[in-house]
Amino acid sequence: MKMGVIVNCGSFAHEHFRSVIYEGLWGFPLDSRSVNLRRWELLEAGSPILLYGEYRGVRGVWAICRLLSKERTDKPVKYWVLNPKGYPLHIRFKFILPVEHSPSFVDPFRFKWFDRVKPVRRDELASVFGISIFRALQDRWSLFVFGDRKERGVTYSFDKFEAILNEFEARNKVIESEKLGHDEVKELLFNIGQIQGKYPVKEYPLEDKRVDVVWRKTSKSVPYIVFEIHIKGDLYADLVKLKHAFDLWNAIPILVVADDKVNEARKWISGTFHEVKEVFRVIPISKIKEFYNVKKKAKEIESELGIV
Repeated sequence: MKMGVIVNCGSFAHEHFRSVIYEGLWGFPLDSRSVNLRRWELLEAGSPILLYGEYRGVRGVWAICRLLSKERTDKPVKYWVLNPKGYPLHIRFKFILPVEHSPSFVDPFRFKWFDRVKPVRRDELASVFGISIFRALQDRWSLFVFGDRKERGVTYSFDKFEAILNEFEARNKVIESEKLGHDEVKELLFNIGQIQGKYPVKEYPLEDKRVDVVWRKTSKSVPYIVFEIHIKGDLYADLVKLKHAFDLWNAIPILVVADDKVNEARKWISGTFHEVKEVFRVIPISKIKEFYNVKKKAKEIESELGIV
């Protein structure tokens, strides 16, 4: 089962949150209805976690983590002073965003890293992504499981989780390199797709080959835009892949090229691929970077104004 998890830790200023900072550790109580237990039992190592809570007066998703392990134990946790044995359903995880970080008492996670985060706020989770629990007047420590099939303990569909995850990544992934290589451009195209509300995939299979990035209109539809990145190598082979994607899916073929290769690419398309030259698009990498920066800034302003 495809699975994602939202863990609500309440206020990050609460003394219990020190277990997250120092050891990547959190726990849940055994309630009378066993709701937490049913959900906790579904968790698997490697599952993505969205960490929810309140930081500096703002409630929302503040981090992406990865589940490392879980354990049911009555061992006391020193950080949970008021009730050290009261949360026996333990999970351990590592931070992925805002910074990749494994739990270590010697080198704890730093609160200042949250200062760089643009969270997906509580009101957005309720109104934009349809997570009804966040319409309640108050939050409480809790665990929500998102899965791609209906099962006891699954709270919401995995599509909802994936949409929130993509939104958080689009707001917070940083492209630092000035001179973009193949992988950096691929990441930009993927992130733009997320910001646009598409369903982007990297390294999408095309029969016995793969194309760099595709955008889909739904999570189950075939690609409607296909991107192939050409910085060096066999330009003809990249154009053949795009032509094949157009023939197979009727997808818009877009060649993203180094700025100094735009004219060469257009000559190839006007010659060898002249029968489909009207559907081909050639975009220089500098324009992709510019487009990404503009879209990301617009998304940040939308979020600040609450009109996502």
